[in-house]
Amino acid sequence: MQFSFAYFRFYIVTLIALFILTSCNSKNAVTTVHTNSNVDNTTHNTAVVDKESQPVPHVTESSAHTVTSDKDLVALTIPAGWRKFKQGQLDSVLSVCDKEKKNVGLVFRVPKSAFANNMTLDEFVQQREEISALGLENFKAVDTNPIQIDSTTARTADYSGNFKGQQVYYFSAMFESKQHYLQVLIYSRGGSAIEKHHEFATIASSLKILSDSQVEPDLRSTTILKTFKSEDAQQRIRLPYVWKSGLILNPDALIQAWYEKNDAYMAVIKDWKSELPYEKSSMITLKEYAEFSAQLVLKRSGKGIILTGPIKVNINGNQGLQYEVWTESDKVKVVYLITYLEHTDSFSQIIFWTRADYYDDQKSEFQRYTKTYREEEI
Repeated sequence: MQFSFAYFRFYIVTLIALFILTSCNSKNAVTTVHTNSNVDNTTHNTAVVDKESQPVPHVTESSAHTVTSDKDLVALTIPAGWRKFKQGQLDSVLSVCDKEKKNVGLVFRVPKSAFANNMTLDEFVQQREEISALGLENFKAVDTNPIQIDSTTARTADYSGNFKGQQVYYFSAMFESKQHYLQVLIYSRGGSAIEKHHEFATIASSLKILSDSQVEPDLRSTTILKTFKSEDAQQRIRLPYVWKSGLILNPDALIQAWYEKNDAYMAVIKDWKSELPYEKSSMITLKEYAEFSAQLVLKRSGKGIILTGPIKVNINGNQGLQYEVWTESDKVKVVYLITYLEHTDSFSQIIFWTRADYYDDQKSEFQRYTKTYREEEI
């Protein structure tokens, strides 16, 4: 078996498209994750875009009302019959929907600190468009005339595609403030650009930024844990019950899980000493294995540093070394907490990672979950 190391194309995993078919009456959004879509079938049509943004008529007061986000970050004017609701999607600060639950609007507010210093709005727009293509068959994107949002020119586009046989239409408007990238994303199940573009553009143009300050995200997780096991049940770890499995983060991982709300991910990888690519692989030490593996994470990411480590740990009687590794890949900043353990005939890697600006608030939880890891010696 080829020696496998902890490397994931974090940008793709972090920005997985979540198509939200949400009930406004529920407390939490119901999300469906698409990981096996064929993006190669994507088509992109570019319309002629005027250099100046186009004015969009305001919604009249008699048919609309204004809602504000928690912590008074943004405000949005929505049509009569629409309402605000709560959902837990990453970076979404305001969610609205109509009475029939067919039309849903989300306001995303992504801190620029999550990206490389030389990240541009054009690159952010491109990344978000790639997200929208995931999970939709016959995806099409058409750039449309920019609009003014809170005295700032916003890039707009119409997205369309099929989800489980149903036509879906998205209107997207993206712009930037000093501290954040913002996106207003409004979609309709069964709608089309001809029917919905003007209405959705009107809603998006009403967005007002009330505060551009960065706020600490609420990354608290439940204390109720459940056991995640490998297929042969030889490896197991306890994580909050809200974490999910089934997402393929690495084909060599024995256990893998994620928690979308906190943009947090976990994987367990095992390497048999007899299969390592060394003449005397059975003689390799834990320190050598850990150092080489951590350096390979940096090499494959292209840019990064080891923040801490090696730190000695003991997990269920197994001696281990723990590292914190900061990387930047595709202009997304990521921090890994990697614990390397030695067993009689093998090594294990317990890997947690998240966006760099979310790491400090989750570090202690990652360490606590790591301590629950158990492995049956064969």
